[in-house]
Amino acid sequence: MEENIILQIKSKLGDLSKTEKKLGEYILSHSVETVNDNTSELAKKAGVSPATIVRFCRSIGLSGFSQLKIRLYADASGVDRDIYTDITSNEEVPKIVDKLALRFNQSITQTANQLDTDCIEKIAEVLDISPVIYIYGLGASHIAAEDFTQKFSRIGKPVVNMQDHHLLGSSLINAAEDCVFIAISDSGETIEAIKLTRMAKQKGLLTAGITQKRDSTLAGIVDYPVIHHGGEAVMLRSAATTSLAAQLFTIDVLYYAYVNQHYHEIMRRLKNSKMNIQDFFRKENS
Repeated sequence: MEENIILQIKSKLGDLSKTEKKLGEYILSHSVETVNDNTSELAKKAGVSPATIVRFCRSIGLSGFSQLKIRLYADASGVDRDIYTDITSNEEVPKIVDKLALRFNQSITQTANQLDTDCIEKIAEVLDISPVIYIYGLGASHIAAEDFTQKFSRIGKPVVNMQDHHLLGSSLINAAEDCVFIAISDSGETIEAIKLTRMAKQKGLLTAGITQKRDSTLAGIVDYPVIHHGGEAVMLRSAATTSLAAQLFTIDVLYYAYVNQHYHEIMRRLKNSKMNIQDFFRKENS
């Protein structure tokens, strides 16, 4: 899946060298003009060396300058550049829709491109033999944890999900060794998530972490790190919204990877539970 090159550059700026960042900022301000430049012309205009252009392209995941120009032509030509900015004062609703849709699509695409599917399959196998799944998320990540709980509970997997980390810690202390603990933290540095993960590991539980940061503390201590994308930081925190979307997408992938192991049995359970619940509430209302 191909990402939007403008948002791709924006998301990589913080990881670039000083000269590469300078080049990236120039390209973002002159994206249409850059399409018509050769390497020497761009280097002169941006105030960098031709070698910096080569390194920049590799740093953002491209094969070279030719690919950059093709992607810029596709994503920047004829497009209102204002769509790449954050929500501003008195923004019209159609523009808000377009801006958020662009960021949501980018976040999902980048997450899909970088998800470690082998890791997802291993976690699905571990969840299959786990008698109880423990999961924790704080703030927006708690919404993702609730989504996980709802999905897996509906198909008969016991899930313990508590926002109070003290209560969840008490449950972990008494958990069986073949259980699984999953921590969700966008930054990978949420203190409560890290402490609960360490507690779970001390008890011998297998651990998984869903985070945006590959080099975070959480990703470094769990048995199975799952890395998603979240979007670049912006003033009104639309990145927090797109990060949650990426978390929910990641959980969906994990859920369907698990369901796929027992597809027909789980479909039967879902059908029966839906019919039983409908019958129950129909009788209660009669």
